[in-house]
Amino acid sequence: MEETGKTGYREVFTQKEYVKLMLSNMVNRFGDSVDVIAFEWLVYQITGSAAWAAVIFGINNLPTVLLQPFAGVLVEGMDKKKVMVVTDCIRGIITAGLVALYLTGNVTPWILVAFTLLNSTVEAFSLPAGMALVPKLLEEKYYEYGTSLSNTVSTVVQLLGMGAAGVIIGIFGIWVAIFIDAVSFFGSAFIRSFIRINGRESRRERLNFGVYKKELAEGAKYLKEVPVVRNFCLLGVAVNAAVVPLNALQTPLAYEVMGQGSEMLSVMSVLLTLGMLAGSLIFPKLNENFSVRANVITGGVVIGISCMAYTLGSCLKQLPWAVYLLAGVVSFLIGISVSIVSGVLSVQFMKAVRQEYLARVGAIFNASATAAMPVTSFLISGLASKFSVVQIFIVSGMLLVVLFSYVGVRKVRLE
Repeated sequence: MEETGKTGYREVFTQKEYVKLMLSNMVNRFGDSVDVIAFEWLVYQITGSAAWAAVIFGINNLPTVLLQPFAGVLVEGMDKKKVMVVTDCIRGIITAGLVALYLTGNVTPWILVAFTLLNSTVEAFSLPAGMALVPKLLEEKYYEYGTSLSNTVSTVVQLLGMGAAGVIIGIFGIWVAIFIDAVSFFGSAFIRSFIRINGRESRRERLNFGVYKKELAEGAKYLKEVPVVRNFCLLGVAVNAAVVPLNALQTPLAYEVMGQGSEMLSVMSVLLTLGMLAGSLIFPKLNENFSVRANVITGGVVIGISCMAYTLGSCLKQLPWAVYLLAGVVSFLIGISVSIVSGVLSVQFMKAVRQEYLARVGAIFNASATAAMPVTSFLISGLASKFSVVQIFIVSGMLLVVLFSYVGVRKVRLE
């Protein structure tokens, strides 16, 4: 038998331009993972207020939700590589500017708000450009393994960055950690500048308000009229909303329900991340051997059942080892399932959406999925005042099981 059709992780490295993109993403992810810890420290150091931290977190998501669908239209007819290089440089300058302000003692809460808003606004242009660029650099037969490899190395780099952040902050100070993020943006831009795209990208001759409005309407119409793409967006929202209770109520889950200390939070976070890493590695094989619907439905149902399984910890408080085992296994299963469902949806999204619509529709996909998080957080904060943590986890888990079971019973189109 000939091996020309063979695909695997090794074959992804034959896609040299995609490897460059992946390498630039790794550099970016390392800087961001160091900065996310440093910035949280900086916000608390400057404001001394949890309320300010909540405000800045909310503002960070605003451009993705409100601006990215419109930014995707602008990016669609532009040189995607140039957009990514320029936005990296701008974000590097903005981050370096924050370092300069910090060293001169001029950082205020409002400066942090402005920094967050500017950085996220620029990112709103970079994300759809990156999504639209992948199919131009990676052959379709390598989508599963390419996406898996990218997610895997990004997760590993993120773990390394977050682990190094504390050491960097402790030895050198917050400003060094943030400066590393600034340098990573310039490093990413440098690597991306060497990416070569086969063929010419289609670009619009001139953009005016009429053309912009027309292309925005076409993107929305395409999303509405293609059931598979629309279903991907809805499921993306569901998956993002599904992990909100765990993020928002993790501390009361550990203390009130399981009767454990802060160590439980670390165990849950580490096992969740390791699960996501494992999910990234195995999802290409699952995609090869099982249908898209089977993988999505199984993953979604497992997430739902796992959310409910956390509440069993309340029955095991007298056996700490059993509680830790339960929380670790459940967190690992959620991590695997979220990673598989997200990976399958990302790959199928690239396959299903025509390339000329990818930036526009991808931006809407990202915006809607991101919007699910603050909306669900607000909903849960209201429910938490009337219902117990156990009740919230059981109901949210049941809703997920019902939703993904419905996808299977009704044979909702996913391919």
